[in-house]
Amino acid sequence: MSAEQPAAVWQPSAEHLNSSNLSRLIRRLELVDYDQLLEFANRRPDRFWSETLDDLGICFDKDPTSFVDISRGKQWPRFFPGGQFNFAAACLRAPLGEGGREKPALIWEDEKGDRVQLTYAELSARTAQVATGLRSIGINKGDRVGLLMPNTPEAVIAFLAIGLMGAIVVPLYSGFGAGPASQRLLDAEAGALITADGFFRRGREVSLAETILDIAAAVPSLKRLVICPVIGATINVAGAVPWTTVEKMEPADGVVACTSTDDPFMIMYTSGTTGKPKGALHTHTSFPLRVAQDCAYIFDFRPGDRLMWVSDMGWMVGPLTIISALMLKGTLVLYDGAPDQPSVGRFREIAASHRVTHFGSAPTAIRMMAAKSDEALASEFPTLRILITAGEVIDPDAFDWYFRKFGGGSTPVINYTGGTEVSGAILTNVVLRQIAPCCFNSIAPGMAAGVVDDVGRRLVDEPGELAIFEPFVGMTYGFWNAPDRYIEAYWSTIPDTWVHGDLAVEHSNGQLELLGRSDDVMKIAGKRVGPSELEATVVDGRNVKEAYAVGIPDPRSGEAIVLFVVPGPEARSKGVSSQHAAKTLEQRMGKPYRPSAVVEVMQLPRTRNGKAVRRLARQAWLGLPPGNVASLENPHIFNELVEACRVSRGEA
Repeated sequence: MSAEQPAAVWQPSAEHLNSSNLSRLIRRLELVDYDQLLEFANRRPDRFWSETLDDLGICFDKDPTSFVDISRGKQWPRFFPGGQFNFAAACLRAPLGEGGREKPALIWEDEKGDRVQLTYAELSARTAQVATGLRSIGINKGDRVGLLMPNTPEAVIAFLAIGLMGAIVVPLYSGFGAGPASQRLLDAEAGALITADGFFRRGREVSLAETILDIAAAVPSLKRLVICPVIGATINVAGAVPWTTVEKMEPADGVVACTSTDDPFMIMYTSGTTGKPKGALHTHTSFPLRVAQDCAYIFDFRPGDRLMWVSDMGWMVGPLTIISALMLKGTLVLYDGAPDQPSVGRFREIAASHRVTHFGSAPTAIRMMAAKSDEALASEFPTLRILITAGEVIDPDAFDWYFRKFGGGSTPVINYTGGTEVSGAILTNVVLRQIAPCCFNSIAPGMAAGVVDDVGRRLVDEPGELAIFEPFVGMTYGFWNAPDRYIEAYWSTIPDTWVHGDLAVEHSNGQLELLGRSDDVMKIAGKRVGPSELEATVVDGRNVKEAYAVGIPDPRSGEAIVLFVVPGPEARSKGVSSQHAAKTLEQRMGKPYRPSAVVEVMQLPRTRNGKAVRRLARQAWLGLPPGNVASLENPHIFNELVEACRVSRGEA
């Protein structure tokens, strides 16, 4: 947290104050300024939403009977009840006006420089074909369909086709091993999987054949497997259907499913501190309408604008970019490849060549580019209008380079934070207020949120929990098949208040700062993962008896993993627990999850009632004092942890 209130580095121009989407909305509502808009959005959320949707030209297929039904309590609201809406159909409608069908919807480029451009007419036709093909092989409305794809045009088409026909997409991170992917598919009871045979990275073919075979063997509910050729690998799985079969079907009548406003369209998995990953359930009007509204009014995205924000389909930003760019009738610019091939200027080069107006990046990628600034800035980028950063807390050096160098010192940086379970932002920057480094200048419009103490009292100039006080469009409809976990995760700390799990501070000048997670969840290269999932991956009872995974600051990735392991009986004689744990985690979870260090210990810190105290392991590694250890089963364990860390670093 800053010792002083942060000073602004960017001021809104007259154009922002008079011609932005937000300023238009303020005039539409006959309000005076942005402060009044925030107050109005919380006082009259029904009219706020009806006016914004009308302003953006987003229409229900059948009008809802009311704005929200909270008869089941604040934890289980039903927004826009009685209405009908299919998000994919809304995305695929051509922009209004002459030539709208021929305007670009998707521009794709890969690491090798191959390019594809699809107009709204072409994207709509191909999506309808694939939706028809999926239905022809037995996938029906409400079925869960896994999506394990790199950033290809087919990934976008498959995502939209699943929604168009009323099935439920389960996006998966393409870098996952078979274990975590299978775990999510099993939990979702997925009946189908759409996957690529592999992808290209750093000039090499990366085959997914072994992963796909392992998934097919581990998930008995998978009755349909569609394989998209990317590298031409041969994958022999009984009953597998080639992508070319489903994409060549003539669109059938009724291919667009009649979906209600609270029909689910996506289960997106996110990790917590304990237990298996949580499947955040989103409906056709929760995530889609929220991200479209955010993109329009927070990112100031307009019809014809072009958005490039590189992210895997398995993380929130992947679906966010598809839906928001298309629903607002702009263009999605999609890149598939390594960010530094052939140089760290690759992102900027692609963005500039495709005339991107809105560019998003995680702080990890920003730091990578800043480390080789001249290479990263080699391409002129005159079309850039908005910069976005999200995924983790950004540090001052990275923010300064992004703002002053990448954006030329005049482009606003929209610092944006929310999460999978809330769809959009809780805190953000907007173009009507001054922007300070690493801060947020606003609570997101429509979010009744603030920083509170442990009993829910609002705090100013003091760190506290980031909390949301009222139901909001975009909030998850609970966790798939786990309603109790949903209540425990967000509603159990303070009565009738959503506690998000982030520590923040609200300064008296209105700027807010995010301090990090208030639990043990880590963000590795911007990807959220819980310690329990990592620990369960390495503990086998033989080489590793017990494990703690903790996050530590890392200048390259933002946060890195350190594993503390208690060797199992076989490892005690072989001395291989450290190597085994590191190798296992990388193989099963993916390369980004390889630990930066593995510390062997005789025991792990726990309270007397058996609760894990990962905090102590992290503080030992960082050389921080232990704090209160009175509740520990073994109060002297901290010294043992410190010594084990020294041994691991080669200092003893």
